Amino acid sequence: MGANIMTKYIGEENYKCPLTAGVIVGCPYDMYKVIEHLDSQRFSFSRFYDIAILNFLKNAFRDNKDQILKLPVDMDVKKITSSSGIMEFTEEMTRKAFGYNSAKELLDYSSCKNYMDDIKIPTLFLNSLDDPICIKSLIPFEKIFNNPNLVLALTENGGHIGYMGGTWPTSWVEHPVTEFFASMLKHHSSKSQRGKSG
Repeated sequence: MGANIMTKYIGEENYKCPLTAGVIVGCPYDMYKVIEHLDSQRFSFSRFYDIAILNFLKNAFRDNKDQILKLPVDMDVKKITSSSGIMEFTEEMTRKAFGYNSAKELLDYSSCKNYMDDIKIPTLFLNSLDDPICIKSLIPFEKIFNNPNLVLALTENGGHIGYMGGTWPTSWVEHPVTEFFASMLKHHSSKSQRGKSG
């Protein structure tokens, strides 16, 4: 979920953001709806991700259980370890650990979609239409189109940050990413030079 965290950070920093530009690949945008989508899948490739993420969370809880249970909140270990989906795990453990009233409150607060209006640096969002996690219906097209600092690039294929088409075993996603950064740095450099000469 690094894409969500980075987008939220850039938005929160607003004009104070120390970055020249940003590239966000496979952003989930709305954490609550993404997890709701993943948990609802039973016979699709998305279910693979749901199980993998849930198992990771459960293992992380088991590895750190002694420390987590020292928190001054009531937690039911049986319910946590037997959670059947990410949302249930978030409700039983994560939201309690961080002091939220519900999983939805935590996930809504954590979603970068709420901070995209405040992004003040050039930022490229790269999403694939066949991404089983960050599905097309959750892309905030209006927010992106209404902020002149944001650019959305959509591809037909790529999965969830895979982008292996025709270049196996390497990904081709680094090419547009480096091109965007190179252009932004060149623009930033020439802008700085004009400022000095003026």
